[in-house]
Parts: sequence; structure tokens; C-alpha cells
Amino acid sequence: MSEIIMSWSEADIKIGKTGAADAIAVTLTDVGVIKDKTTNMASTDGAQLKATATGGKLVAVQGSDGEITIKTRIIEPDFEMLSTLLDSTLNVAKDELIVKSHVINDPYSVVVTPKNLGATGVKVRKASVSYVTGRSEEEGEFADLTFIVLTCADGELYTKFKKKAA
Repeated sequence: MSEIIMSWSEADIKIGKTGAADAIAVTLTDVGVIKDKTTNMASTDGAQLKATATGGKLVAVQGSDGEITIKTRIIEPDFEMLSTLLDSTLNVAKDELIVKSHVINDPYSVVVTPKNLGATGVKVRKASVSYVTGRSEEEGEFADLTFIVLTCADGELYTKFKKKAA
């Protein structure tokens, strides 16, 4: 049995606009400081069609892929990263970000790289993104990012990879 290398703790997340023909983004931007224990990737069961014959006998079942999501919370997100994601205008001289909308229409690529060498990371070429901002006395300014994995034209959902030394 080979050594088990866990894919947990201190993941790095980078994002960028998906390229032409669903290519992974050429330029990837670090999302910033991630709140401890907030990053997760999960899938749901897909829909199932069932055919039953007389007497209630199940004769066929056809399933579909469920939704796959990656979620994370960013602590004190920086204006430059937000300006690449949101419909906004960054004024560097005034240190201001004028936000026009939280709706993100373009698909984004997402790369989640684990801390540990040999651990499993994930590359998503195409995902929809939702952004929710918040602020509290306990957490300060934060942004919740949710990526819903979309099927690429060639059928790919995502790629798993093993982290190697630089």
C-alpha cells in the first residue's frame, strides 16, 4: 500500500476568466487570504429517471451528473482581485472600488492547489461564479465565492492533479 498524502489545510485558490473554446484561463489571480476551514468541494446526486412496469417492478434507471461546487470565504478581499471578478471600476489613486453589480456573467477557471506535496488538487476550466459580500464585527470584511462546475464543450468537468515540487 502506498503512503496516503492528505489534501487538506492551507489550499491555494487561483481564478481567471475561461479562455476561448473553454480553455483554462491564461492568467490566474490568487483570491487572497482564505478563512480557515471554509474551502470545500462537494457534489450532489444527479436526477434519476426510473421506468417501472406493471406491478411496480423497476425495469430501468438512468442517472445524470449532479451539481459540483467549490466554496470558499475570503478575508478582507483586495480591490484588485475583486475588480477582475465584479462589474466594477478600480480607482487606484483614491484606493476605491466602485461596484456596479455582483452578477458575474463570464465563466471562470478555478485551480485549487493543496499545501502538501503529492496531495490532490483540482483544475476546473469552466465554472459559473456567485459572489456574496459581508461584514461583521467578528470577521471584518469578507467575500463568499461559490463556483459551480460547468461541462466544457469536450465533456470535461474537472481535472485532478498531484502537487509536485516547483
